Amino acid sequence: MRVSILALFFLTSLMLFSCTASNEGPITIENTWIREAPPGASAMAGYMKINNISSSDLILQAAKSPDYNAIEFHRSIEKDGMWRMIRHPELAIEAKSSLELKPGDYHLMLFSPKRQLKDGDQVDINLAFNDGTDIDIIVPVVKPQH
Repeated sequence: MRVSILALFFLTSLMLFSCTASNEGPITIENTWIREAPPGASAMAGYMKINNISSSDLILQAAKSPDYNAIEFHRSIEKDGMWRMIRHPELAIEAKSSLELKPGDYHLMLFSPKRQLKDGDQVDINLAFNDGTDIDIIVPVVKPQH
């Protein structure tokens, strides 16, 4: 009887710890920012570092914000001296690694802002991953440094 109570206590503690650990999530986001665009611009670019701290590969499937009509994933590529932006339907982040969205590489394209955003403003963005993780982040708008 005493062994059963100890076993039940151990299993209950283990279940509670597992639930707590899973709520922390497999993703952390850092260094978020959106480049301030000139007045009337129809698109802006967003950047961040996405850290996959889990032991499984993850896929960023969607991003949305109440401040934009659409958000897409793009990558800037130089070929034969010409820069092009390639749209990606999703972004993969390997297990125990990071993906940096930065100028001249992967980034968010934020289309049709619903308000004029300037340096110091903040934007709410929701990121949705293939494992069901949804992360809400607040991203500052910053003036480009030349």
